[in-house]
Amino acid sequence: MAERVTGQLSFADGLVSGVGETMLDRIASAVDWQPIAVLVGSRNGTGPGSPGYPGLVLLRCLLLGIWHDLSDPALEAAIADRLSFRRFAGLSLHDGVPDHSTLWRFRTELTEGGLMERVFAEIVRQLDAKGLIVKRGTLIDASLVAAAARPARKAGEADGERSRDADARWGRKGNRSVFGYKIHIGADQDHTIIRRVELTDASVTDTGPADALICGDERAVYGDQAYSTHARHARLTAAGIKDRLMHRPNKHHPDLPARHKCRNRLIGRVRSTVERPFAVFKQHYGLRRMRFFALARNRVHVLLACCAYNLRRAVSVLVLG
Repeated sequence: MAERVTGQLSFADGLVSGVGETMLDRIASAVDWQPIAVLVGSRNGTGPGSPGYPGLVLLRCLLLGIWHDLSDPALEAAIADRLSFRRFAGLSLHDGVPDHSTLWRFRTELTEGGLMERVFAEIVRQLDAKGLIVKRGTLIDASLVAAAARPARKAGEADGERSRDADARWGRKGNRSVFGYKIHIGADQDHTIIRRVELTDASVTDTGPADALICGDERAVYGDQAYSTHARHARLTAAGIKDRLMHRPNKHHPDLPARHKCRNRLIGRVRSTVERPFAVFKQHYGLRRMRFFALARNRVHVLLACCAYNLRRAVSVLVLG
């Protein structure tokens, strides 16, 4: 099976190319897509069959689906209908549109061998090279997201039994209990570019994956009381990174001293901007609830959302800059 050639402009493409620059056009020029195309590879294969779409075309289609909160069938229809979508994906007017089953299979490919993680890392690397990651501080936080499947109904059943999503678990944050997953991120303080991301089931504590969210080249780490431990403070100090994790009371000191309360308030003002990515995920990208069953598929979806957020955020910063 050969790889189909896409994006060859015709006379008809030239007639409609004079429209003004869109946000998608600005995003398309924000990074060098060639290294990403190398990562996602070719759709060449042996044997008969219709030519496959280039991996980069399919990746950019999935990003369109994230930005506009579209299911694969709805995304297929939108790409066929909207010129700006075709242009961003790299499809000319006479090119066929990837169908929803093709998009589904490509998403499955992204779960294999850490491929989506490498795409995310390459986008972060390029944004760093552009000076969009200042490294003055890293903001760490986590947010619960409900599973696409219903939880087990019978009281006393183990988490995941009789649920279509065997990887989801019950978790609690504050007064809220959720059956699903937890997104953990480490974002740059200045522009909230997401540098590190982990997805776990909801039962994992916030502090569990926290060390993986710290890059090691930042000057400080900001987080709420859930992340404050003596061991983490020692590791940050040894690395020359300022500990800006909120103090929390304990059984020996149930009431924090006034100076610690003041410190917590000051840290809170800085770390509060880490809520921006989560707000975008849930209000615009449809991540109030996971779309897929199983941790691996949902991890790819979350990494795509982080890539989509970073690209959109980078354009905003470059325009303002």
